[in-house]
Amino acid sequence: MLEIRISGENFSSSSSTILSSSDTNEDIHVILSSNGRLKIISSLWTSIFTDIRLRCLSLIDLQLYESDAQILAEYLRKQIYLIELTFDSVLLHVYSFDQILNEGLKKNKSIQNLILTNLNNIDAATIASLIKHNNTIKYLSLTHNNISSDGGALIADALRTNSTLISLDLSDNHIGEQIAIEFTKILNESHPSLTQIILNNNNKTIDEHSKTIDIEYIPETEPILDENKHINNEVQSQSKTKCQFLSTILVTFLFFLWGIPNNLNGVLIRQFSKSFVLSPFEAGLVQSAFYMGYFIWALPAAIILRRWGYKTGIIMGLILFGTGSFLFWPAAYIGKYIFFLISLFIIATGLAFLETAANPFIANAAGPEHSSEKRLNIAQAFNPLGAITGVLIGTLFIFSGVELNEKQIEQMRINNTYDNYLKTETLRVIRPYVIIGGVAYLWALFIAIVPFPTNTKIRKNQENKKSDGVNTLCRGLFLFSIIAQFAYVGAQVGTWSYFIQYAQDYVQVGEKISGYLLTGTLIMFALGRFIAALLMHCGLSSSILLATFAFINVLLIVITVLMPNRIGLVALFITSFFMSLMFPTIFALGIKGMSGHTAKLAGCLLIMAIIGGAIFTPLMGLISEKTERLALAYTLPGGAYFIVGLYALFAYVLTMERNVQS
Repeated sequence: MLEIRISGENFSSSSSTILSSSDTNEDIHVILSSNGRLKIISSLWTSIFTDIRLRCLSLIDLQLYESDAQILAEYLRKQIYLIELTFDSVLLHVYSFDQILNEGLKKNKSIQNLILTNLNNIDAATIASLIKHNNTIKYLSLTHNNISSDGGALIADALRTNSTLISLDLSDNHIGEQIAIEFTKILNESHPSLTQIILNNNNKTIDEHSKTIDIEYIPETEPILDENKHINNEVQSQSKTKCQFLSTILVTFLFFLWGIPNNLNGVLIRQFSKSFVLSPFEAGLVQSAFYMGYFIWALPAAIILRRWGYKTGIIMGLILFGTGSFLFWPAAYIGKYIFFLISLFIIATGLAFLETAANPFIANAAGPEHSSEKRLNIAQAFNPLGAITGVLIGTLFIFSGVELNEKQIEQMRINNTYDNYLKTETLRVIRPYVIIGGVAYLWALFIAIVPFPTNTKIRKNQENKKSDGVNTLCRGLFLFSIIAQFAYVGAQVGTWSYFIQYAQDYVQVGEKISGYLLTGTLIMFALGRFIAALLMHCGLSSSILLATFAFINVLLIVITVLMPNRIGLVALFITSFFMSLMFPTIFALGIKGMSGHTAKLAGCLLIMAIIGGAIFTPLMGLISEKTERLALAYTLPGGAYFIVGLYALFAYVLTMERNVQS
């Protein structure tokens, strides 16, 4: 690389011709140094930044002015060739430095190495903002900048949301030991990219509030920061990344797996109505027993996760899930409805563990905070695939296709064959649930074998100041999240539970065709999840998207209620597309900005809100019984979608206020 040095008297009106006089095509490293108080003419900046050979720029021992900062910010924002930038012993007003970092480097898409050293008037908060928002810088050096412990804390918080930085050098500053421990924790938390933090020769002045330092949560086998050495363990980082990748895949599959029993319930309601001769309200108790398990066991699951970590909680959940599924076998031979409800309760207990662990794992432990909604929507996109699989299993292997009218039933009773028919219909549930139970046990074995990242255990004193502040700001939003999640799950479960009956009552189709229609609406659900994730990836606000989808569903439910025919069925069919993003988006918005046991407790409460599914379904059955109009029962989901829409608007307003404060 060709070095071009400009200093002293070369900062004259003719200095801009120095670059053009070099006719080589070799990459260039421009070094500007020692201008004294001589102003750098704008044409020199122009000739430097418009040269496509520019790869490195070093500004050393310079006096820069506000006009220089404006020019630098403008060119750095647009620069696509520059790879390395150095500011060393540069004199510039602090506000002008902020302008360069905020308006220039924050939006730069080419610089990978940034060196800011010997700068006494640089603001740590501005550096922290740069770390949060720039996604190209891989190596950042901040040596000899008089950064205090408070400034170090801001930088540490910013690192938690960065996913590209590989190395950070903070040597020769004034960062205390307590903040050094925070940097240690960041490395131990399997940061998606960071492999090296250097803290050599820091003056660790400990104030009276940090004389006692608890480092109990730091495993002895993990790397720790030391004032005389730095961490550089790329092999270990690669191992951590591999573990995180494998564990994320295994956890993502759980979203598919629990979608199967969740949506087999709609098939069971219809099947048990036939095999046990139940009323709509009695059949709706399938969902009550199921979602009561979620409500009762979500909090114990969170306590176990906090004590023993995600992995233990997931294994326990899979074992309970498998056990409940296998219990369908003896329940079918006993032939009592209550035993099926007990089995469903045990299955739901296992799923409470899985959902309490998997949702916050994907949102908080599998990547940076700013993309939590997008990441959780992608993982949740596999849930409708499981739902489709569940309904297909039920339609093909549980539904017999035999539907008797009153005359046929009476004739079978005369021939004493009706009880055998009911018994045969009951036994049809055994094979699907035994296979599902076997898959759950097998996946528990896979989870046990694959190591999980070290940050998937809750450590003492892990809460940081930023999280506390955000949690306080979002307290109202989180409480509304619980209400919105309760309403949404009730609406979703109620909509699907009576979908088959709606199709049979108002369009007069058989149970097999109704089952296929339910499969189709779940395909719409899956399609909606993927499209919602794509729209968020393209930059659309998750809360605005949630509000739009919710209010569209309100209109579709109005059509379903007022036009109980083919048009109403089509409207009900389409609601699955627009409800698709609701659960993961409400969940991610609710716990956004939380970490440690706060996120676990928040996740637990949001999972407990699934109790809405236990309440809405029998209520819809009761409305259907009393009014003899199933369509009228769908006013409950319509009201729930309206609540979700209001929540989304509230989340949008609160998020905007938080961004302004930031």
